[in-house]
Order: sequence, then structure tokens, then C-alpha cells
Amino acid sequence: MTEEQAFLAAIELSDPAERAAYLEKACGGDAELRRRVENLLFAHFKPGEFLDEPLARQLEADPMPLHDNKPGEPVRTDEPETDGKPDDLYFLQPTARPDSLGRIGHYEVLQVLGRGGFGIVLKAFDDVLQRVVALKVLAPMLAATSPARKRFLREARSSAQVRHENVVQVYAVEEQPLPYLVMEFVPGETLQERLDRNGPLEESEIVRVGRQIAEGLAAAHATGLIHRDIKPGNILIETGSHDRVKITDFGLAQAADDASLTQSGVVAGTPMYMAPEQVKGERLDHRADLFSLGSLLYVMAAGRPPFRAATVFAVLKRVVEDDPRPVQDVIPETPSWLCDLIARLHAKKPADRIPAARDVADIFAGYETQLRATGKVEEYSRPNPRKPTAARSGRWKWVAAAVALLPVLALALTEAAGITHWSRNPNPTLGPLTNGDKDRAGNKDLPPGFTNTLGMELRLIPAGKFRMGSSQADIDRWLKEFGDVDWAKNRLPAEGPEHEVEITQPFYMGVTEVTVGQFRRFMEEKNYSLEEWKQSRFSEKDDHPAVFLFWHSAVDFCNWLSEKEGKRYRLPTEAEWEYCCRAGTSGTRFCFGDADDRLEDYAWYSKNSGAAGVPDGARTPNPGGRMHPVGKLKPNAWGLHDMHGNAWEWCRDNYDPDCYKHSKLKDPFVAEGGSRGGPYWSSRDHSLRGGSCHWSPAFCRSAFRHNLAPTERYDDVGFRVLLDPTPGEAGKAGDK
Repeated sequence: MTEEQAFLAAIELSDPAERAAYLEKACGGDAELRRRVENLLFAHFKPGEFLDEPLARQLEADPMPLHDNKPGEPVRTDEPETDGKPDDLYFLQPTARPDSLGRIGHYEVLQVLGRGGFGIVLKAFDDVLQRVVALKVLAPMLAATSPARKRFLREARSSAQVRHENVVQVYAVEEQPLPYLVMEFVPGETLQERLDRNGPLEESEIVRVGRQIAEGLAAAHATGLIHRDIKPGNILIETGSHDRVKITDFGLAQAADDASLTQSGVVAGTPMYMAPEQVKGERLDHRADLFSLGSLLYVMAAGRPPFRAATVFAVLKRVVEDDPRPVQDVIPETPSWLCDLIARLHAKKPADRIPAARDVADIFAGYETQLRATGKVEEYSRPNPRKPTAARSGRWKWVAAAVALLPVLALALTEAAGITHWSRNPNPTLGPLTNGDKDRAGNKDLPPGFTNTLGMELRLIPAGKFRMGSSQADIDRWLKEFGDVDWAKNRLPAEGPEHEVEITQPFYMGVTEVTVGQFRRFMEEKNYSLEEWKQSRFSEKDDHPAVFLFWHSAVDFCNWLSEKEGKRYRLPTEAEWEYCCRAGTSGTRFCFGDADDRLEDYAWYSKNSGAAGVPDGARTPNPGGRMHPVGKLKPNAWGLHDMHGNAWEWCRDNYDPDCYKHSKLKDPFVAEGGSRGGPYWSSRDHSLRGGSCHWSPAFCRSAFRHNLAPTERYDDVGFRVLLDPTPGEAGKAGDK
């Protein structure tokens, strides 16, 4: 019996048990034929019909072989694609082009890239736009069925929603002569192919690839999509681009709030990479993709998937019930930080996993920067692995419950009050919300502020729009004032062009910089090694800002505090920092206006920080300036202290002096530095904001941008924290 005959007969059987019995008889022990027919059936029926009970229960009665390897053969970490038939390109029209297999629409088909039960992927040339594209053509047998067409169109809609460099872009969808997607062509190979060729990846490659996968997932999750089929075969690695990674195949993607796709019993995905809740047919959220990401990291490190067995059912049982074999048992050289990260992503309960893909991307970004700088990850500075305690599990449940409400609250805030457009002068009524203000804004369940376990005060910052940077007129004025100074000519233009930025989600911002006392708590509890800091004069007074700290140390503090409280702390992006600093102002030098003589009411800077006779316009730092206790001067209109002066503050972004020319206007975030270096910066630097006690007013302005390598530290460089109350985070997906 042929594949087509078996498929057409099977679709007439509505009962799953009857269909399984028929396939057992029709395929006659031919495991490969059965696998191909089941792929076609899965694509034909919508999941709720084909898998009308949780997959684990269905397969318990009818276990399927997972692979057909002979003894001694390597076990593939993913299923191979089926071979196509010689006539499977019959739909192509004749062409006069000698290197073309035929035409479809205005596309010249140049090569078959892959085949599977769902269809065929082709490399083609777009005659209209003069570019190479990939075409994903629906299999003819499936094109005649409504469910398959609908799923195919759903993939097009899902993929088209996500615009990010780590996601394959969909350009168009056509329906004649067969339905097909027109997609970005990615020259290279799949992660599956790289693993099959090379085996386990090196640490630096895992960090680079893992960060980009997390970035792409964060972008998808930010639009409300769950991929549901993250596996090596759906990760493309582009050659000639420093191994840029792209996620593809959103054929199983669903909207997180689409009830029609999340009913109990609807199961889809690849068994070895499914999350436990996916196997059990439960309602899914973005954390299912994070479990799959943990399995991807495992296979990159170990060269084989974490959950293996002889049958599909046995694999799924392991996914739900068992912990995988420790990676270090397979590859002893695997770094402990990676084992810890995989374990946190592999938590059986979604609430016990790292909360968001953006968090994973941030973790990898820190490791990647450290590897570039030193060639290794200093594991002593990372949180020690530990299994979630009952208390910690409860905290994550609380966060998950709160997070579930926040998109509704944010929507209510937007619908009730609109997106705020800030005026030039500060307006306290537009700042962090009082109880009355937040009621009127539809934000009733978010407190206007709170104090955390360290005694750190945080204020609620609403979503809104503001003018970021300096106008060209202001930049020209500053350049003229400073004269022919190299650093000014190289640095001041980075403040432009001035542009409107939208912060789309509310968040909490630390009222002051992190203090010495708070940072010391972290060092003591985590046995954090930073002896030079402990023995220096910078650690003497608990109420002073914690300074002389690397960027990695600030990130480690945020990770520790997140784990300690079951919440999500991080460094602010440059956009979030300037938004908070301006506090409703736009186009002014400072949060209160333009007058330098008022700065001493709000900031410790060169004039009032300890050395007499230093002019406000000084072009160099004041070595006599000293730190002062946090929160002693006036706050800005949003209740935040020391945004100007006292200590420079690390930001999450890599520094790129040209980023304002091309950055996104919603929640911008620079994940990588500029492609070139300069006399005053390198591509691995991170951004600093706010000025310090050593510097004149020009350097303490809201728009002034500074930078430093993550492995450098100075006696006036500290940080403050941001708390993200949503899983999608304010600087969405690391968009650039």
C-alpha cells in the first residue's frame, strides 16, 4: 500500500483507536511508512480532532516507535525529513531560465531545500523585487483539506506578526496553484544539521546561539505568541553573518489568549522537546517555550536530547515525570553555570522556571560580554544552582498570578487614559501614581510604590511617550561651548537625533541608587568575591551609593535579588532611564528645566560635592568630589532621587553612538554595540547615565550618554534597579 492510499483511507476513520488499528494493519510493520502517514494525518486534522485526548493517554494504549536506528547507529536528535517523489514539483510552470526547475507565480524555483509530510520548501528568485526567497508550499493532498489550509494560513499570520532579526520573516502568502508562503531566505544550516555534523557545541557557541534564540522567543512572546515547537530543526544558523540565528516554522504557534487552541487535550509539538504541560494537554503560556529552550541548550551541550526512550509514549512519560541525566555526566567539561540554567528552564512546574525569555537573553548577554572580554565566564560571580524550595515555588506562583493580570491592567490604563504625551515642563500628576491617580488610570491593582526585603524603595512608573535625546540645535550649542575638544566631537553627537520614544509597559524604578549596605547583603549571602571592593574606601558607609563596581556585578546583584524575592529585577535600558530622569519634561537639560543654578538642589556634582572653586563649566572631572548619602536632595517630579549626579549609573544596553538613527521607537534596547569602535568607545561597552559627583552640569544632563567596558570600574560608577511586573518586560525582546 502506498503512503497516499493509507492516508486517504485513514482520514475517513473518525475514531482514534479505530484509526490506529487500521494503520497497524495497513502499514504491516513498516515503521517509516507509518511515520509518514501519521505526519500527514497530523497536518490534516486540527489537533483537537486528531489528538482528541491528552497525547500521553492516547499513546499509552498505542505506543509508537520513536526511531528506527540499528544497533550502533547514532540517535538523531530530531526526526529526518522524508524523501520526496520525482513528480512532487508537478505544479511548477515551464521556464526558459536554464538554472530554474520551473516557475510558480513570479518566482523562479532554483532548488529544493527540504521536504516533509506537510509540504516542500524551495529556494526561489523573486523576479519583481529581484531577491532570493524561500517558498513553503503546502502538500497537494493537504491543500484540498480545509483544516490544513487554515493551519497554513495561521502560520503565515503568526510569523508575520513577529519582526525581529532572530525570527524568519514572512513576506507574503499566495494561494494559487497551491497555498504557499514567501519567506526570507536564510543561507546556512539548521541547528540539527550542525549537531549531526559536529556533535556538542563549544561554550562560546552555546552562549551566542542561546542568546539569539531567547531574543527571538522574547519577540514572539511580546506579541502574544507561543511557538510550541522549538527544536533543533526549527533553528536556522545563517552562514557569513557571524552565525546569526533565526527561529522558523510557526506552524504550531498559537496566540496565548486563543481559547480555540488551548482547550484540554489539544497537543502538538515534537515529543523530545515538549514541556510537561504540553504533553498533558493543559493550557499553555510562554513558559512552555522556555522548557523547550532548556532542552535545546541540553542537546547543544550534550549532543543528544535530554529525554530519550524507545517509544514516543516512553519519551513523554520521561518529560512529565523524570529529570534528565545531568549534562556533566554526559560531557564532564560542561560549565556549572550552563547546567544550572538548563535545570531552571527544565522545572516541571512553569511557575518554577525562569519567568521570561527576555530574562534568559539577559543572562546570556552577560555571559557573552564576559567571554568576549576575558575568554571565560567567572562562575564564582553567578548564583549557585539550587532546586526551588516550597517557599520559592510559592513566590513564583504569586508572580505568575500577578503577571496574568498585568496585561489587562496595562490595557485598562491605555484605554482609560490614552498613551501619555509629555509636555516640556514637568507635571507631577503625570508621574508615578498615587492611589487616586492609579484608580483613575485603571491601574488599581498595582501599588504606587513599595519597599522590598532590602529596604529598597521603588516607585511605579506609568507607560507613556517622551522625547529622547537632544535636538541638533542643542548639540551644536554644546559643541560650540566646548570648542575643539576631541571627546566632545566624538561623544555629543550620540545624543541625537532627538526622537519620540514610547515605553509601552509600566514598571517600578528604584527611588535611589543601590546602596553600599544593600550591595553588602548580596555579597554576604552569595559569598560573592570582590575583595578589592570590600577593602576599599567605597564600602565604608552603608547609606552611600555602591560604586567601584563592574557591569557584571550590577547584573549579578539583580539576578540574586530576583531569585531571592521571586520577582524580576534588572538594570534599566537607556530609554527607561532617561524616561525616569526627565519625569515628564521634554527638551530640557534637567528634570526641573534648563537652569544650572538649580542643579545643586537636586544633584551632587562638581560644584557642591566637596571641592571648592570648581567652575560649573569645567571640561574635566573634579577629583575632589565625593559621594554623599542617597536621597538627601530634592527628588524629581516622579519621586526619584539622584537621577542627576552622585554616581554614574550602569544601563542594560550595549553602547552604540549611532543607535538613535535606527533604533525602534517602542521600548528600544541595544543588545549589541555598534559595528565599529571609536577613540572613546568599543563595541563591547555598556551605557552609563546621570553624571556623578566629579562632573560638571554638562555631564549630568538628562540626555548625556557615557560608556564604559563591562570589565572596568571607577569610584563614581554605580547603578539602580528596575522591577519588571510583566513577563514581556518593558524593553521588549531586545529590539534594536
